[in-house]
Amino acid sequence: MSTKRLQKKKAAMQAKKEKQLKKNTAAAGTSASAVNSVENAKVETEKIETVKKEPLKVETSKTEPLKVETSKTEPIKVETSKTEPIKVETSKTEPAKVTTSKTEPLKVETSKEDTAYDALYEKRLNRYYNDLKWLYCELFRDHPEVAGTFSSLTKKMKEIYRERSLSMKEADQACAQNPDWFRKTTFTGMAVNPADFADTLSGLSNKLDYVSECKADTLYLTDLFQATSNCSLRIIPEIGTSEDLHTLAANCQKADIRLALEIPLSLSVDDPQSGSPCVLQTPAFFNAMLLQILELANVGASVFSLGVLPMLNTEDLWKLHSLLRMTRMVCEIVCPGVLLLGETDRTPAEAAAFGGTSDMPELHIVNSTQLMSDIWHTVATKDTSLLRHGIDKTAALSQAPVFQNYLRNRNTVRWNLDYDFLKDSFITEGPHRDYLNEFLSGTFPDSFARGEIYINTETEESELCGTTASLAGIERFDYEGNADGVSRGIRYDVTLHALLLSLPGIPVLRSGDEIGQLNDYTYKTDSSKAADPRWLHNGHFNWVLAQNRADAETIQGRIFNSLEQLEAIRNSHSVFAPEIPSHTLETWDKALLALVRETEQEKLICLYNFSDQDKVAWINEQDGTYTDLLTGVQRDAQAVEIPAFGFIWLMRTK
Repeated sequence: MSTKRLQKKKAAMQAKKEKQLKKNTAAAGTSASAVNSVENAKVETEKIETVKKEPLKVETSKTEPLKVETSKTEPIKVETSKTEPIKVETSKTEPAKVTTSKTEPLKVETSKEDTAYDALYEKRLNRYYNDLKWLYCELFRDHPEVAGTFSSLTKKMKEIYRERSLSMKEADQACAQNPDWFRKTTFTGMAVNPADFADTLSGLSNKLDYVSECKADTLYLTDLFQATSNCSLRIIPEIGTSEDLHTLAANCQKADIRLALEIPLSLSVDDPQSGSPCVLQTPAFFNAMLLQILELANVGASVFSLGVLPMLNTEDLWKLHSLLRMTRMVCEIVCPGVLLLGETDRTPAEAAAFGGTSDMPELHIVNSTQLMSDIWHTVATKDTSLLRHGIDKTAALSQAPVFQNYLRNRNTVRWNLDYDFLKDSFITEGPHRDYLNEFLSGTFPDSFARGEIYINTETEESELCGTTASLAGIERFDYEGNADGVSRGIRYDVTLHALLLSLPGIPVLRSGDEIGQLNDYTYKTDSSKAADPRWLHNGHFNWVLAQNRADAETIQGRIFNSLEQLEAIRNSHSVFAPEIPSHTLETWDKALLALVRETEQEKLICLYNFSDQDKVAWINEQDGTYTDLLTGVQRDAQAVEIPAFGFIWLMRTK
């Protein structure tokens, strides 16, 4: 080999070594503060670049995996603008490491939407973090692991948030920007027991067209979960699986139906010493409840009921308020579009306290069962004084959550009336309860109602069972073959639903009410149910009778079509929004109720007759001409005639 050729070879080898040295130096010298560049090329150093249209890809050579490590104190920062860096973290507890496989390079993808929503999450977390931690540590201060369980909760919250779909995050952000949106939306709910309504969750998915036909935009599922030993909830196996629930949620979303699930505090294991649910005593159980809500929110549920709130003594009531406040904060951090509700036997004023305050809100929606009791008290007595008192008292509350209203739910009517008010009419609690139960169970002479009495084993008090249609008289007169009585019962049934739809708040119909379903006495033939009359109004939905809803000559068709008309009217006028308050007018007849709701654009007057005689409401509104919303006839709102067990809705456009 010539000297010249040898020199050229040495020079080439030296150049190769220098090139390799530069390459190694460049790789080793990469710092967290510099812009990382890694490209899969043979002659140039590798570059990591972000572009506007494509997600970030980190690719390595096939012959040697590349490790990009950040410092222990600061994660990798990928800057997409000059004004604000966006942080991309691939690990929650350790510095980010991107390691490839020998067989397939790893791709780490991000998008502007993801990083933007991550920034919004951090902003919401920072807003609530200190208060959330303080309340958490205060509630569970006797537990030595409280710091660890709180840290575990916040880490899991972020993990669940990252799994939330972009479409849900977009909807969440719209709700976060308008936090009172639920006060302005005209909801109509329908409560169903999946097993009784459609046998299974899969069957329920096939019945959503019917739910939409009922004009219900929110589907409340009851009796879906059973408790486990670790305070978590499991879908009752006979009803379905988590996959079935996921499918139902997706189908509800396609049908524009909100899915409401119950995560009841009462299903948690109770502490025998304190008498309160373990979620108030043990941080791990509280975390489990919260995480179940968040995970189900990711599935597609948007309303969560905490069930009947525990009746705690005054000294411990702060614990319940702390729990509700923390639950609200966690949801506002992770899924601001979710609504929380609870039920209580307390008065509306006491129930309103569970909504919190404007600066420290708790529940979005509260159901006080006292309204349901007041309505059926009025049916039995034909005296609207108590109902009117309750409506005006609720309207006078300085601040309140949105109330959820029922005519009948899956529970009993408990007669938690305002007996202090009734004392002024010389009514005493014990004898009055006996009268109400006798009249509405049908044992009182010539009563039109048909129900049954349930004895509460805890309180030893008698409570009422029965469907709306049976309590309104349809069952008795249909059994007797009395056509006029049936017509009167149907009119009363529709009138009671009209009252429900016209009250401030969110009306929820029990499935079956829309077709006038009667009491189900077959429970008496089942040895496992015969001793519990609560099954009377929780029977299987009658799909055979439901087919009659299109026939205006049948009981089912007459009720269904009437409710459909009322719901269409309600959805057409903003005066029916949940936040619009109400007050009553003097009618000069105790059997009549006049309810007024008013906005800057509309004034609504609703008149109800709880008597079996035609009546005249001696109101005297002289502010213009009104339109009967059911007939379209224009008239004055003065000396209004109302048929027995009937109603009228009058509207004036300003």
